[in-house]
Amino acid sequence: MLPLLSNGSLLLAACVVFAVWGMLRLAPDAFVIPVFCHIPAALAAWYYNAALQTPELVFSVRGADIEVARTCGATDFFSMLTGLFTYLCLKRRSLLLAAIALPAAWCATITANTLRVILLVPGQAMIYHFLPERAHAAGHQAVGTFVFLTLFILLWEGVRHATRKTPR
Repeated sequence: MLPLLSNGSLLLAACVVFAVWGMLRLAPDAFVIPVFCHIPAALAAWYYNAALQTPELVFSVRGADIEVARTCGATDFFSMLTGLFTYLCLKRRSLLLAAIALPAAWCATITANTLRVILLVPGQAMIYHFLPERAHAAGHQAVGTFVFLTLFILLWEGVRHATRKTPR
C-alpha cells in the first residue's frame, strides 16, 4: 500500500511524471518510430487495405499518400495519459494500477493515434477541398486535436469517477 498523500502531493507527482515522459521528445527516432509510429501506420494501412511502405511508413489511399512521421507519434498524449493514470494510482493507493499504468497509457495512445490516422484520410480530402493551401496544416492538426482531446476528456472523466469518494 502506498503512503497517504495529500492532493497537492498527488498533483506534484503527476506533474513530475508529465515532465519525465515529456522527455520522449528527446528520444532517438530508433525508439520513437517503432514504439509509437509503426503500429498506428500499419493498422491504418490494414484498415484501408493499403500496402505500408517501410521504413518510410507511407501508404496510399484514394490517390493520397499518408505518411506517419515521428511528429505523428503522439508522445505528448502518452505523457499526459501517463500523468493521468499515475494520479489515479496514487489516489487509489494501488500497486496493481501502478503496474499497468504505463502499458495502459501506451495502449490508449496507440488506439487514439490509429484512429487519428484513419480519420485523416477522409479529413484530408475535406481539408484539401474546402480550405486554402495555407490552412492545410491547421486542418490536419484539428483532426488530431479532435481525436486526442475527446479521448483525454473521456479518460479524465473516468479517472474522476474512479477517484470519487462517495457514490452519487
